[in-house]
Amino acid sequence: MPSLPILCFNDVYRVSQKYNAQPGAPDDKSGGTTINVSQFAQLLFNERNKWPEKSSSTSLNGSKGKEKETEKDGLVLFAGDVFNPSVESSISRGSHMVPLLNALELDVACVGNHDFDFGYPHLTKLIESTSFPWLLSNIIDERTGSVPDTLNRFWITERCGLKIGVIGLVEQDWIATIPSWPKSFKYRPMKEVALELSKELRDPNGPHKVDLIIALTHCRVPNDIRLCNELGAVANKDGVENEHGVDLLIGGHDHIYYIGKGNTSWEGYSGRHDAPGTTEDKGVRLIKSGTDFRDLTSAVLELTPTREGSIRRHIITDLKGKHLYVLPSSPSSDSFDSMVKSLLASVSEAIQKPVCFTLSPFDARSEIVRTQENGLGNWIADVLLHAYAESLFDKGKSDEKGVAEDNERMEGKCEDGADAVIICGGTLRGDSQYGPGKITLGDILEILPFEDPVVCLEIDGKGIWDTFEGALSKWPAQEGRFPIISGLVVKWDHTRPPNQRVISIHQLKRPIHGKNDDDNDEEEDEIEDPRDFVDFKEQEDGTRVVVKQKKLELGDEVKNDESRIYRVITREYMALGYDGFDALKNRKFVVDDENGQIMSSILRSFLLGSSYIFRHKQLESAAAAHLSSRTDKVLSRARNQHQHSPTSSVSSSPQSTKSFLSPQNSHHAAMQNSGILSPVSERSTGSAWGVLKRHVVQHDWSTIRDALHVAKNEHMSSVDEVAGQAMRQQKQAKPSAPHMPGQWESRSTTPLPIPDSDKPAKGAQNDILVNQEKRELDNLSDDLAIVCPLIDGRMKDVSADKD
Repeated sequence: MPSLPILCFNDVYRVSQKYNAQPGAPDDKSGGTTINVSQFAQLLFNERNKWPEKSSSTSLNGSKGKEKETEKDGLVLFAGDVFNPSVESSISRGSHMVPLLNALELDVACVGNHDFDFGYPHLTKLIESTSFPWLLSNIIDERTGSVPDTLNRFWITERCGLKIGVIGLVEQDWIATIPSWPKSFKYRPMKEVALELSKELRDPNGPHKVDLIIALTHCRVPNDIRLCNELGAVANKDGVENEHGVDLLIGGHDHIYYIGKGNTSWEGYSGRHDAPGTTEDKGVRLIKSGTDFRDLTSAVLELTPTREGSIRRHIITDLKGKHLYVLPSSPSSDSFDSMVKSLLASVSEAIQKPVCFTLSPFDARSEIVRTQENGLGNWIADVLLHAYAESLFDKGKSDEKGVAEDNERMEGKCEDGADAVIICGGTLRGDSQYGPGKITLGDILEILPFEDPVVCLEIDGKGIWDTFEGALSKWPAQEGRFPIISGLVVKWDHTRPPNQRVISIHQLKRPIHGKNDDDNDEEEDEIEDPRDFVDFKEQEDGTRVVVKQKKLELGDEVKNDESRIYRVITREYMALGYDGFDALKNRKFVVDDENGQIMSSILRSFLLGSSYIFRHKQLESAAAAHLSSRTDKVLSRARNQHQHSPTSSVSSSPQSTKSFLSPQNSHHAAMQNSGILSPVSERSTGSAWGVLKRHVVQHDWSTIRDALHVAKNEHMSSVDEVAGQAMRQQKQAKPSAPHMPGQWESRSTTPLPIPDSDKPAKGAQNDILVNQEKRELDNLSDDLAIVCPLIDGRMKDVSADKD
């Protein structure tokens, strides 16, 4: 009777973390307070070393693999989510995880929702740098009629005398929360695809004839349990050998440890089997392995051959396993430690890189952000308002029915996205002023250090009023609850008693959408209003930097009742009711904590997209085709705008910057006289500032959405100061084991061009184009995207000048 050992894990984000004892974990008396990926790696290596050895490995597509004397006979499987979110990923965009995964010697993985956080184009680079195949069986790219490029429909291998097929299935719900999900990617029901693949892979007259099918999934527990029941992954089910389906599900997405009741025996904690969503578990074969390099599952499948002519050649008759824990006292892998230190050194170097140039200070002083409206908070909140604008908020049904309807909804997306952002002054740390001048990636992370995700919830008007009353109730105490907002205009009076300070709340009047749609070829010329130009800086060479800030226009009133539901973006920390935000608790999530991204990651994408637009509009190739047709239009519009003079003259701009800058620190005189405010004061001779005479700094809905769209739909390598490719090619802890790819064509990491040679290395055609573009952009290296956080009166204290 054959047996198959398996190691599996999912949803890993941080290379080091504070230790919190998990249910069932053994007591750790070491006194340690942290755990790390090196300890996880050693745990995995120790368990794999217990497996039987296999003398050689041969791929199943006819080509021979390298023979290896000490290859272990079993499978290491990963169920998705690794490239984000974490502070390190905000810097590396997931590149630092590639060598770690390769050194763990995975056999196969399924992608998760957070693997798309930096856009599909960047995900392809990450996947191409890994040494194992990735699966996404139930997503079809309509342009090709097959699964998306670099991903695979299935993978076949032979282990322990068994021919095994592995497929990857993802639920529809989280697809709807991914910004910039490619419109050509269409979802197919998991059950339907699994049955199709079962028929193909088990076909006795076909090329595969597998003995066993394992499904890697990235789904919620209830959907996994339902899928197990639908596909026959159930213990002791009569007649299952003559049914198509899968034999075992190994899932991710939920950050919980859960083992289906179909196990024979399990050491350690196996999950809450009375939790909501588990009632349909009558004996399912399901493994979900916690999260974050702290949980690992080791399991052994015992299989029994079926009678000749059965659909399933083997069935699982015994599933035993154990929940393995990483503890502060767990031993580390020395080789892993060295690699992690090298990777973190690269991350530390990267945070010193500039990411933008600010004309006004990033004022994160506590006495400012915790007591009054401030430009930095406004700027950050405005970006967050559009973080999920290209996601499908109206997800419709969450089950496998109505897929055609939901695919149609995905094509249109939700034009308006969220209605508002409500975060708090305690979100902004650093307690310093940054700039005016260059802002580094480290500055951004110092200001936004928290790792709780940005979520979107539904709340009525009364809830919004209660939220603001609570947030303003402790003023003038410098508590973290003072509100930072976008999409709303709040009038309040600090002289009123606590919980009676809000006078009115209005939504901002929304711009008309449609100009940015990919399929809309008509461009309307925007008439520039002189009142929108709040400052400019004219250089000696005639170059003009114009700051454009539209005046607030009030929209609908937010009434203090339950007549309307609003979609509000906030932090998970606040949605849990902390810092006095009880009114945000127990609300329905549109984007929850497991689908949301962390704030620094969202800002990083926005700044990359802004830099891409800012710098590529200065290239002669700005009109060249891009991966997204919308990018071509964005760059064309930006170039046209920056080549023309404003309709107003210098003297006709009536507004002063004084009232828009951070309070108590007016830089009006500096902005008029000081050279520090010139982002081109140290420009190179090849800079395009002498060519494009006018550069407009805008911070409106279209500009923010354009930047976020470009960041998720184009390769950012040409404008990213972080050396992601070099990070992905870090030396592994030890030579990687050869894999048996089956339907997967083995990839090596893209070789670099030969130094001092214009000839690209073989296989580097795509990257050499990026390198050529980088050389051209080197002449623009002093030209960072320009920002100018301003105050516009969205949090108006009517008695501010009365004290």
